[in-house]
Order: sequence, then C-alpha cells, then structure tokens
Amino acid sequence: MRHKVTQGSFILQKALDNLLYSLTSPEVAPLSHLVPTLAKRPYFPGKPKGWIPLYTMVTFRPDINYAAARAKAIRQRAILTKTIWIGVAALGAVAGWTAWATRNRTD
Repeated sequence: MRHKVTQGSFILQKALDNLLYSLTSPEVAPLSHLVPTLAKRPYFPGKPKGWIPLYTMVTFRPDINYAAARAKAIRQRAILTKTIWIGVAALGAVAGWTAWATRNRTD
C-alpha cells in the first residue's frame, strides 16, 4: 500500500476521483442550513449517486456496504480507464495530424 500511493498513476487517479466527486456531488447548503438536516438524516436513502472515491465510500459512508463499494469502484475505474485511453488516442491523433500538416507545409 505504501508503495502504491507514491506512484503517479495512483496520484492521478486520486486527483480525478476528487475532481469528479466535487463535480457530481450535490451542492452543500450553507452550514447553518445543513445542521438540522444532518441531525435528522445523515445520508440519502437508496443507492449512492454520483462519483464517490473508494476511500470515501469505505471510510465515511456507513450506508454503503463493502460489496456495493467494490462494485461501484470497479465501474468507476473502468470509466476512468476508458476515458484516459480515449484522451491519449485523441492527443496522439492531434499530434500526428499536426506533424503531418507542418511537414506538408514546409515541403
């Protein structure tokens, strides 16, 4: 575990997880309006919605069991992996097109 958290891929995944979590989580009302809600119901019933990092699901969400957290983490990792591959392919295509266009322009 100690070795894994120092790898660039883990740091990138953590940053993307936190970014997507902040983009998809429901907006939090000002603290004065939030306190009565938290006292009555700590979590919304039903399946967890939006992007939730695995650490958050396991550590801070007692309403999510480990099987659900694992299934959601596997799905989210697959989405991230596909998105990264699409981004790499698009970047490669743009770089290739740019190289081709500049080579043809100089000839």
